[in-house]
Amino acid sequence: MRKLVSLLLALVMILALVPTAMADDYTLDIYWVGNGDNEAVRAGVEEAVNAYVEPLIGAKVSYHIIGWGDWNDKAINALQSGEKMDLIFTADWEGYGVEVAGGLLMPLDDLVEQFGQGIKETLPQTFLDGVKVNGVLYGIPTNKELCVPEGLIINKTAAAEIGWDVTADDPSIKTLADLEPWLAKYKELHPDKYPYLMDGQAGRWPDEPWCPDWAGMGSNSIAMKMAKGEDGNFDETIYSIFATPEQEEHIRLMYKWGQAGYISPDAALTSFDYNGTFGRGDFLAFAQPLKGNNIKAAEMYAANATTEFECIEITMQPKYVVTTHAGGSMFGIPVTSKNPEAAMKYLNLMHSDATLVNLMLFGAEGTNYTKVNDQQVELTDQNWYGVHGGAWTVGNTKLQYVLTSEDPQKNELLQSYADDAIATASLGFRFVKDKVADEIASVDAIISEMANPLMCGQVDPDDPALGIEALKAAIAKDMATIINEIQKQYDAWKAAQ
Repeated sequence: MRKLVSLLLALVMILALVPTAMADDYTLDIYWVGNGDNEAVRAGVEEAVNAYVEPLIGAKVSYHIIGWGDWNDKAINALQSGEKMDLIFTADWEGYGVEVAGGLLMPLDDLVEQFGQGIKETLPQTFLDGVKVNGVLYGIPTNKELCVPEGLIINKTAAAEIGWDVTADDPSIKTLADLEPWLAKYKELHPDKYPYLMDGQAGRWPDEPWCPDWAGMGSNSIAMKMAKGEDGNFDETIYSIFATPEQEEHIRLMYKWGQAGYISPDAALTSFDYNGTFGRGDFLAFAQPLKGNNIKAAEMYAANATTEFECIEITMQPKYVVTTHAGGSMFGIPVTSKNPEAAMKYLNLMHSDATLVNLMLFGAEGTNYTKVNDQQVELTDQNWYGVHGGAWTVGNTKLQYVLTSEDPQKNELLQSYADDAIATASLGFRFVKDKVADEIASVDAIISEMANPLMCGQVDPDDPALGIEALKAAIAKDMATIINEIQKQYDAWKAAQ
């Protein structure tokens, strides 16, 4: 009996040493940006995913799909408040640098070494190096395109209605202002609609000169110019964007268009349903980051269209590779994860396992889609494909099927699009924000409140309280401090190259 009691006590002690996360039936809480949740269709996809991944990683998944407009309130606030989550979508343009500086994401280098063999074998080192902060990896990038110039998706069907025989990269549209005569004709034909469409990144500017999200702040308010000048050299000045004549000229153009009824008065609101507007075809031109070969237009149409219309793209920036595009779509492991090992195992499958990648992207075969051939699928239930963030958020594009409406070579084209792109002078530079975190928080808060209405044409640029000069004055002191710190870091980085 004593031996039995001793054995039982030893067993209890051994079990006590087993981590709770491993002993329990663990569920990975995955926060994924998207177009809005659909609980019924999500439950079916989760069931199919869990049947596949649980035997492989010892855990199930639960997707928390948060709409773009609700992301800060429902995902970032949950991250900051310490709620349990195991994976979270992040990006350079969506606060990655701020999350790292705030200690909200785990360092991943050791986890990748232990559980990320598929990541190391499939993800180009350019991506991994491009998202490190102070040499440390905090996010695993999607293996996708590395060159993402800004441009316009044109509703070709609407263009035909107003007599515009638009072509891909139409040579008649060299600047955004060149679009104005066509916007006027569309408005005359459809007085109750708004021809120029912008998404939740309302500050997007299709022919802007700035490197996107260059400083990795919550607001795109500091940057270098992206392209080489007429002399063939890069301008490596660090600009306070809203203090430049280029930005003022654009804001004045947007106000003109807002007054003319070309831009929806709701465009600056986080609740603005730009996806619905796009899906109905109630627009002429949609400002978007592009991927070449009409791929972005086809993806947007497949995910959102509720009526038939044809789209074509006009690229408005030259092809450059910038630091932020390496981190344009990532997943990180929050410090609140109770099972980071399983989270990394799941991330590893996202980069190396075609079955999981296509379950996440298209749902369950036979329920959500039908496989047409080795490369293409046809949606039988579009609800799932239209719910999540899209193909560019799902692990490894090389493992993805494509829709029958898309080029079978789409994923190869995505990868090769950057082959002739030029590296910017600052490629690889990342601003570490710790020393000026308070100043950044102040600037970001002011920009968040004042910039979108200006960039969407809803506020008079000369308004003494809300206009350009008021915005510049409100951020000037903190901006000078931030730029001074960036300059020090950039000079040190440059000297080390």
